[in-house]
Amino acid sequence: MKKIMEISRNLFTRTALTIVFLGLFLAGCDSQGEPALIEGPPPTTQQTFENIDFSNEPAAVVFQNVNLIPMNEELTVKNQSVVIKEGIIAEIGDFETVTIPEGAQIIEGENKYLLPGLVDMHVHLGQKTSQEILYLAHGITGIQNMWGHPEDLEMRQAINERRWLSPRLYTTGPLMDGENPVWKDSMILTTPEEARTAVLKVQQDGYDAVKVYEMLTLEVYEEIMKTAAEIDIPVVGHVPQQVGLRKVLEQGQASIEHLTGFNLEELEEEIGLVAEHQVWNTPTLVIVDIMKEEEEVEGLEYMDPALIRYWKQLKRNGYYQFDLEIRQNMVRRINEKGGRFLAGTDANNPFIVPGFSLHNELQYLTGAGLSPYEALKSATYNPAEFLGQLDRLGTVEKGKEADLILLSENPLEDINNTRSLEGTMIQGIWLSKEMLQNELDKLKESY
Repeated sequence: MKKIMEISRNLFTRTALTIVFLGLFLAGCDSQGEPALIEGPPPTTQQTFENIDFSNEPAAVVFQNVNLIPMNEELTVKNQSVVIKEGIIAEIGDFETVTIPEGAQIIEGENKYLLPGLVDMHVHLGQKTSQEILYLAHGITGIQNMWGHPEDLEMRQAINERRWLSPRLYTTGPLMDGENPVWKDSMILTTPEEARTAVLKVQQDGYDAVKVYEMLTLEVYEEIMKTAAEIDIPVVGHVPQQVGLRKVLEQGQASIEHLTGFNLEELEEEIGLVAEHQVWNTPTLVIVDIMKEEEEVEGLEYMDPALIRYWKQLKRNGYYQFDLEIRQNMVRRINEKGGRFLAGTDANNPFIVPGFSLHNELQYLTGAGLSPYEALKSATYNPAEFLGQLDRLGTVEKGKEADLILLSENPLEDINNTRSLEGTMIQGIWLSKEMLQNELDKLKESY
């Protein structure tokens, strides 16, 4: 116990937080350490999934005789048929009574489970290669990018216009930090006037949220929050060291990433405040995977070998320290007090492989005391609520958009069953397990 307390003190006092997260590689880098961003606007024609004819979609798609996990409450509704028309859930009903539309594509659902697609609420878009395949092949139909660039807005538009088959993309603006920033390419803000201008530009440019970071001063942070409230744009990110957790809660920051900002001496009280203020927490427990042996990391064969070599270099530098048990105990206490969670992975940090890592995160969340349903909710219903998309996404209900996954095993019985993917539906387009594996194989062969 004494050893755990000593580790806790090192990890959770505010002065140590920057050290903990300096090792979190935020943007995906080339061999010189510069951010390797998507270059130029996204293509206007589909370059993957070549066997799909987007101009000749079926009149309807029907999941026939499937077990439905709607995620608006904890239950399984057996022997249902779900009819999709033009990307919208048009009808849900008993298998024996639902009429199959003429010309419909029928997906046999007997003894399988249909639920909303998963959302990874903390990723970084780092590679130029086709990471959308990694996400879709793991049932991920939405991602939130946590350090935005203009290229990301262009990609988001292409996705929304169905010119690019990919998970739905939500993105913060550029990372906002203060003097002596943790990351040299941050937007450095030192005065309230600069803060106000920066927040207004984030909204003007079309980003979904403002991202705050470690070195902001209190007066700059307060102006960020004041301006964001005036124009109704959410603020997400770390707890700045000079601001502190309590002020962040008072100011109404929408989400706190990585469990930053907690003070060990006041840990139980602050956990209570986090739950009381109903701030969203994205624990990113899967960061522990950074310290795994290479042969234990799933999915490396689908990553660019040059990037893997860079990840190894960072790992040899020894920046990383992370105690999973301590952080799981924090999640357990927040959950017991009624706190709220979003599932996120920090994908594209070293050895945090897009797609694979979200299933690990769900496993770590259940290890922290969340039920399988609560863990699933953190990657389905909760992201939709947080993003203001619950009227469109996040549950399987009539009138909702068809971002869905089909599993062969029940994830409410064992969270690891999220890995039993039979296929992913994104914006009404059905991608079978075989189609997805074919794309993964092509990605691996491209290296």
